[in-house]
Amino acid sequence: MKNNPFAKVFRTAFETDILSGAVCIPQSSDRPDIAPRVSCFLNELNKFLRTNGEKPLLYQKYAIDEHKLLEYALFLRGYMRDSQTILSQLQPHHATDQGLIDLFRASSEYAVACNHQFGNKKIFNNNVDYRLWQIRSTPQSHVETAQNIETSRHNMFLFMPFRIKDNEAELQKWIFMNMQNTMENQQVFGKSVDVYVNFFPIQKSRSSNIHSLLQTIKEPETYYEQTDMLFVQKYWKDFIGQNIIFDEKGQAISGETLKENELLQNFSNISIFAYCSGAANAHRCLNALYDVTSQMYDENTAQKAMQKIEIMTYGFLPLQQHSRYSGIHFYTNAIDDVNRHEPFVNLNNHLLYEQTKCKTDTPARYSVMPDGRNFIVSLRMPEKMTIWRNNQPEQFQDKEFGHSILFLTKENLLDSDNYAYNLFRSAFEQTSLGKRGADILNFTPRSNTNNILLNSHLKGQMQRL
Repeated sequence: MKNNPFAKVFRTAFETDILSGAVCIPQSSDRPDIAPRVSCFLNELNKFLRTNGEKPLLYQKYAIDEHKLLEYALFLRGYMRDSQTILSQLQPHHATDQGLIDLFRASSEYAVACNHQFGNKKIFNNNVDYRLWQIRSTPQSHVETAQNIETSRHNMFLFMPFRIKDNEAELQKWIFMNMQNTMENQQVFGKSVDVYVNFFPIQKSRSSNIHSLLQTIKEPETYYEQTDMLFVQKYWKDFIGQNIIFDEKGQAISGETLKENELLQNFSNISIFAYCSGAANAHRCLNALYDVTSQMYDENTAQKAMQKIEIMTYGFLPLQQHSRYSGIHFYTNAIDDVNRHEPFVNLNNHLLYEQTKCKTDTPARYSVMPDGRNFIVSLRMPEKMTIWRNNQPEQFQDKEFGHSILFLTKENLLDSDNYAYNLFRSAFEQTSLGKRGADILNFTPRSNTNNILLNSHLKGQMQRL
């Protein structure tokens, strides 16, 4: 018995959201056949419950509303997120529980099986590939599908967790709301740095995303999926070499290698900002990139090249003590986090959260991973925050206790120093321009003097893990 605490969470939610309003069919009556898609999903759920000490659900006794069941299946991660009393009990193996991974796989398969059934208008396809668009004109958030990526220029790739309609209007709306202020320096973005945004289209189910996320946490060293390799083949292969040809298994069967200094320079022109589960997508793409690079170069050269890549994340902590890439990893937490845990950092990496969370009234806490190349910046969640939205001030409340990207990308009108906002904006620019290491966390000389002095003090207190 594994005693995964989420078994009880899922069972309680099923009883409340599905069974409480369902009609119980008497044994004497002819019970209608249960659709195989329903049985497959609920049998996997019952397997997870039994394995973790919970009684199985006797769903066969009820006439289940599949509209509600589909919402339940797609909201499993939401039930986990909302179970604040559970988050303090998590152990590392809970995030990599194979039974939990299998449950999300079954949930994603059920979502696809519901296409065109029982009047369901949602259409899912879990075999869709990433979409990559280029942000051409930051102030107007003009975007277009990516064409040729120049390996000689600085390139910033945004790996986002959202699933949206694959069109310009949707992307413009998202970029304007979430990243506009961060990228408003036209002397950097669009001029010195090309910016791309990577995401899945709306047809990809949430459950499929979480299944991939959990499998990545379980196998961080080697795991990637076909869509990750296809991304590398389509967009990153020219960073590795010239005229590379792949077979159907993703193996490089021919191509011209570069001189080592050229390879290292190319890889230093790859910078990434990844938010939430988008960071798991980026991690898998980097695993696929390393796989191809190590096919064409010796291991030492491939490793040195990967270390030139800088990834910035928000709401996602390093998966390994020694990562192949370099990085700066931000998250926000409430100082009084009893029943106010930042949910997704806790769900994915609870112990590292406890080791690195901000505990004092200072605005941030710095830690460095054992590899010496990946830094964690935990930021204090403000008690109150007002942002400028729709041409007027608006009080901002985050129901996920620090997970919203707006803590980094919007100024708090109630804070004269805005340490977190200015630190991230400066680090984002420096990373995009190819700077690497702890120097990314330095404020520029023109920055707020209070921020510069405080940042120097906080970096001097950096915790080594």
